[in-house]
Amino acid sequence: MPWAARSRGTRAATRAFRGFVLEHPGRYGATIGVEPTGPDDPMATASQRPLDAFTTVLRGYEIKKGDVDHAPRMLRGLCHGFATLQAANGFQRSVDVDEGFEWLIAFADRGLGAG
Repeated sequence: MPWAARSRGTRAATRAFRGFVLEHPGRYGATIGVEPTGPDDPMATASQRPLDAFTTVLRGYEIKKGDVDHAPRMLRGLCHGFATLQAANGFQRSVDVDEGFEWLIAFADRGLGAG
């Protein structure tokens, strides 16, 4: 997959994740650490959806077989940390928060592309 298309997909998925956390911090927080009661539990779907999106996007990268499970967790961890800090007003410096998020995702994209 060409770099530009791969990068657009990564940016779209991570922006959507961040947007959901910022728009629905309580709903997002309710999905963290909850053990679904079974495959039909709505929490199973809610907590799996972001990982599925990241996994789909990451198919465009040449990720080693042993790292396939780590890559979506890495993206989720980056987005989770950034978005939850932002939602809690944790970025109080004068640097633009959107610019900081885009920098973070570009950094991850370069690292994933180095595979």
